[in-house]
Amino acid sequence: MTRGFAAGTIASLGAAFAFNFFFLPPVGTLTIADPANWVAFGTFLVASTVSSRLVAQARRRAAEAEARRAEMEALYELSVDLFAATNRVGALGEAAGRALRSIGARGGGLVLFPEGPARPDVVLDLSETLRPDDVLIESVGRKGETVEVPASEGSRDVYLPLAVGGKPTGVLVARGTRAERTALESVGRLVALAAERERFLEERAHLSALRESDALKTSLLRAVSHDLRTPITAIRIGLERLGRGGGRETFDDVARETERLSRRIDNLLAKARLDAGSYAPHPEPSPAADLFRAAREALPLVLAGRTVEVAVSAETPDVWVDPALAVEILANLLENAVRAAPEGAPLSLSAAPSPIDPARVRLEVLDRGPGAPREVRGGGAPSAGDTARGGLGLEICRSLARALDGQITLLDRPGGGTVARLELPAAKVAASA
Repeated sequence: MTRGFAAGTIASLGAAFAFNFFFLPPVGTLTIADPANWVAFGTFLVASTVSSRLVAQARRRAAEAEARRAEMEALYELSVDLFAATNRVGALGEAAGRALRSIGARGGGLVLFPEGPARPDVVLDLSETLRPDDVLIESVGRKGETVEVPASEGSRDVYLPLAVGGKPTGVLVARGTRAERTALESVGRLVALAAERERFLEERAHLSALRESDALKTSLLRAVSHDLRTPITAIRIGLERLGRGGGRETFDDVARETERLSRRIDNLLAKARLDAGSYAPHPEPSPAADLFRAAREALPLVLAGRTVEVAVSAETPDVWVDPALAVEILANLLENAVRAAPEGAPLSLSAAPSPIDPARVRLEVLDRGPGAPREVRGGGAPSAGDTARGGLGLEICRSLARALDGQITLLDRPGGGTVARLELPAAKVAASA
């Protein structure tokens, strides 16, 4: 029972001869006088041998069943681990490492084959011996056949091809393992499915990003078309009036729209340089009053005839910004306020420390217009649809503000109108950091 069929057979023979020697006449010899006792002797020997064999088979099958149960539990836990862990970058390599440990491998790794002519990618290398140009790995992946190489102490190195739908996706290498071939192949199939799932998730994220990019480009194109077509139309009408003998007022209208068009082009160029990485902000301590004055001086025609009230609290620290970009933002917000406010209505500029975060300064442009549309309020990045509704100027302002570690929020002004709030870092905090 404990040593298997061979030991059981030897024990059966020994017991049979002992039965003959001590109990079958003539006692004390290995001969059998009565022929009937030969039947008893043979029956005893056969029964002992058969029972030994049956017990050995039962124990072996019980051990195999226990091994299969442990294997199934390990595969189940591994499948849950693989498919629950591949939702983040790098998780597939960690899960593959746990898969190798679950089959008792002392080392190994995972190599994935990318699409196209690119070289294989070593996702995991526990033993630090895998090379993307390994001839054996390439051969296993191309032929789709498992290769076993004898290793030390009766273990072996196993190269498992990974394939989904007949398409090779990679090779799982298990070094120094004693696991059964079926268990190794089951682990290989799970890892192949997990790798394909991660590739699918990456492709889906890429496609989603492309769709968002296309939607944003379309929205920006509409906004650019709208914001540039309006001043161009006004300039063309003004030039026609001038051609018919229009006066000074027509000339001022043309000059104002020309200034507006020039500002839009400058803003677009500034945003493009920031997005392309060819320009990096150069922050420095900048008083809020100086930023307000520079923004007003940048709009001489737009602000002609407008009253602009400026209020800077005594506790307001300097702002840690690139002055050129900050002035661009304030000038755009001022221009939007002029377009929204009724003719002759005053505008307001205010600066104060943020009551929520002392490390930031709150700059505000206030008007008495109809208020900001609900879809363009808030401090987050606008969606593709919001870009067109909020205008190109607002999108440019938000892009420049993000480059300065700032945020723009549009709020309703008590008594009517809009508060365009720009929050930027305070200079003394940035200097101490």
